[in-house]
Amino acid sequence: MRLDKRRSALTVAVPAVVLIALSTQVWVRGTSGDVLSGGAVEVSGVGAAPGAVGLAVICVAALLALMTGGRVIRSASAVVMVVSALGALAVTAFVTLRPREVVGEALSQQLARTTAPDATGATTGWGWLALVVAVVLVCGTVVAAVSSRTWSGLSARYDRTKPASGPRGEVRTTWDELSDGHDPTLRDEPDRT
Repeated sequence: MRLDKRRSALTVAVPAVVLIALSTQVWVRGTSGDVLSGGAVEVSGVGAAPGAVGLAVICVAALLALMTGGRVIRSASAVVMVVSALGALAVTAFVTLRPREVVGEALSQQLARTTAPDATGATTGWGWLALVVAVVLVCGTVVAAVSSRTWSGLSARYDRTKPASGPRGEVRTTWDELSDGHDPTLRDEPDRT
């Protein structure tokens, strides 16, 4: 399936922004069996998986380069975008599939311990939704990367023009044209006929 630039941008940007927004919600809840830290513990997506947020931002940045760059830039950006999405999926999956370890790690940081206390944990609906969105992000980046092979770069007005050459192949500059009595600014005026 090949998409144009607009649709490809949506398949990457929307899940990336949703994943960033979901990171503010509680992904994991648990309790501790430790006397000093008794009580419920809630860990948000940012606290549990800060790397997922950073990798989603990298996906959006790579998408911008993919949409505006030339062929080589598009190839490199596609790789960065897909690898970042896979990384975001891996980090999100680690948090949602291992909630007990995430709660234990959060407790050890709260108590300033080097070892995690005994804890229980469960993934919330927000955590599972974040995992689904991460999967959608990976699929979107793959589709955008494949589709980008058929895209053209920006329009010709963004391309650097090659200076005119003289009769013997030497490069002619604007200063040379002025010296010959030609006004280079008249060349850029629209045709008034």
